[in-house]
Amino acid sequence: MFSKIISWRWWLGLKPKFATQPSKKYTISVIIPAYNEENSIAETIQSVQNQSIPIDKIIVVDDCSNDNTGKIATDMGVMVVRTNKNQGTKSTCQQYVLEKGYIDTNLFVTIDGDTILHHEAIEKTLPYFNDPLTASVCGFVIPAKIETIWERGRFIEYMFYQSLFKAGQNNMGAILVSSGCFSVFRTNLVKKMGGFKSISIAEDMDLTWKFILNGYRIYCVQDAYCYPYDPPTFKIFVAQIDRWYRGFLQNISIHKKNFHKNKKIGLFIYWYLIEGIISPFTLPIVIFLMIENIVIALLIYILIGLLVIFTFTIIKGFQVKMVWKVITSIPSFFIIKPVNMIIFWRSLWREWIKKEPLTVWNKGH
Repeated sequence: MFSKIISWRWWLGLKPKFATQPSKKYTISVIIPAYNEENSIAETIQSVQNQSIPIDKIIVVDDCSNDNTGKIATDMGVMVVRTNKNQGTKSTCQQYVLEKGYIDTNLFVTIDGDTILHHEAIEKTLPYFNDPLTASVCGFVIPAKIETIWERGRFIEYMFYQSLFKAGQNNMGAILVSSGCFSVFRTNLVKKMGGFKSISIAEDMDLTWKFILNGYRIYCVQDAYCYPYDPPTFKIFVAQIDRWYRGFLQNISIHKKNFHKNKKIGLFIYWYLIEGIISPFTLPIVIFLMIENIVIALLIYILIGLLVIFTFTIIKGFQVKMVWKVITSIPSFFIIKPVNMIIFWRSLWREWIKKEPLTVWNKGH
């Protein structure tokens, strides 16, 4: 029923009908895993304290930081839970407070220690919990800082892929990942699924797939904005992308036997896998097919790609009042795209061919 309602309304740019109704009243906790985040934790906490709805509990999970992260959070009046030893990953930090019984609210929010929330971000997700099968709702991600090539390229990736592909996944009921930098969860369903397991380096993707494969629903709210600090340098960018790709590959290995339970998400997952594998060969194939008109083939290839990217990012740029930033950042997207392709193949080689899984969660800064 819900999927039919979403389908035609989505094509008109409308929210599903159930999400237009007033939301129920919920008790809400916010979990902020943090390791050496003294430069950003105050801004993150303040953005939570300034939300348009009351937040019952803000918990900073200080994962044995050796800087002032814990002290800054304590001085701001939030609950600070320091782990007994460094947990090493976000998932184990989040699981730590779940298992210790700190989360007793209807919903809880997870955000990174360097992510800023729009003051209405959490409120805008709540109507989606009117669907009783909603397990998690994520928001729209925009980099907090957009200056370097890597930040600008990532900005266009977010604007394009979330506006087109993630919106399409939303419509199909097959969100690939409820983003770890900002997601809202129904507490009892997370506990039912066993919480945040450390069986992959991408705990947010693992839990998302578990929910969908067990008949629950994930939604992405296109106007619930969060602003993480994305990689400003090539080295940090590569480390993050490698972690994302290897988490994706690890989760395919973990869940592939269950994709028959939800053929839609299985279709999306294998589509992205195949796309990642063949993407380096797309341009050579186009050139081969038009060998007598190589220049024309290149121009057509570039212009079609540019037109599609430009159309969707400009539309979203108008919505978020960042049109000029979009226009000046589009060239960076075409710089980072081949880097992404190389990293994907390297990640594939290490994870599936050499059988050397990534186990260390390295944020990179």
